[in-house]
Amino acid sequence: MVRPANIGFVDADRVLHDRIVASTDRIIKMMPAAAKAAAISSVDVPSLVFHLALGIPAVETDNPEAAERITNAIAFKRRLIDAAGGALTAEKVRTLLGHKTIQAVYKAVKDRRLLMVEDNGTKLFPVFQFDGNAILPGVAKVLSAAPETTGWAVLQFLVSGDEGLDGVSPIALLKGSDAEVERLVRFARTLED
Repeated sequence: MVRPANIGFVDADRVLHDRIVASTDRIIKMMPAAAKAAAISSVDVPSLVFHLALGIPAVETDNPEAAERITNAIAFKRRLIDAAGGALTAEKVRTLLGHKTIQAVYKAVKDRRLLMVEDNGTKLFPVFQFDGNAILPGVAKVLSAAPETTGWAVLQFLVSGDEGLDGVSPIALLKGSDAEVERLVRFARTLED
């Protein structure tokens, strides 16, 4: 018996390939630096795909305006993280600081000695706050000056600055002299207003 040719044949491999290639730039732009680093260090294809999937934030809405707002917020967070020199995971911070447990890292966050932001369930630690194997001393002073301010708001302040700082980078002040850190702390107090 001869079967008729299937005119509606779809090359699934080609379609999948084209969709992956078309999505690559968008996926990479949406991924946080920590997820990119994890994907780069993947040792095999399943690990790479897993890390790529973890780095893509979910946007679930049928409302195009809401989806655009969410996508813009995601892109804004990525720009903040990039401007902060990237971010580390809790495990990498634990290793960097020489702590025995991750709980010690989270205790430093709770005690307002370490800045953490949460992104889509992932806890991230901006890189600028570390000096070798230690946390910059000014970080705790800034965080203490704004005890009710979220990590994202503090990060935005430190990355974007304040008009009153005359264009001086808050991150540069954080790494500067005691007088420069105190100047930054005075402006950080205004985050609570």
